[in-house]
Amino acid sequence: MKSLKSKPDLITYNTVLGILGRAGRANEMLHEFASMKQANIIPDIIAYNTLLNSFRKLGNLDMCLVFLKEMEERGFEPDLQTYFVLIESFGRTGNVEESLRLFADMKHRHIRPSIYIYRSLINNLNKMGKSELASTLLEEMTASLADLVGPKDFRRKHR
Repeated sequence: MKSLKSKPDLITYNTVLGILGRAGRANEMLHEFASMKQANIIPDIIAYNTLLNSFRKLGNLDMCLVFLKEMEERGFEPDLQTYFVLIESFGRTGNVEESLRLFADMKHRHIRPSIYIYRSLINNLNKMGKSELASTLLEEMTASLADLVGPKDFRRKHR
């Protein structure tokens, strides 16, 4: 992006990160993220969630944890999308204990769960043979359906 006549801003970098992430071009995405910081553009929650989601899709949970830690060190609180990416990722790899720990952390921070997070947890718990715990979560989800976050809440808010 250095060849551009005007300097890229946060929105431009976030867009490029998303494109590179969807294309599976992790090294280029990391390069652009580093360039962003070198240009004194402070990453926002959207940038971090883009990185987390991209590395989730690439199956690199170690990088997800690296960026989660960096995000928190920079003062950003994980949001619903952050938790969804991590809970889904760890659950799919069989690490339901970490998914449950993240779910508890999310609720502790007063972030309302979504039906998608419950579905992911229930599905992955069943796959791991933890059907009793899956049933407990299903009952919890059913009892709180009216309070769960829905699809409209996953849309990005205006900047």
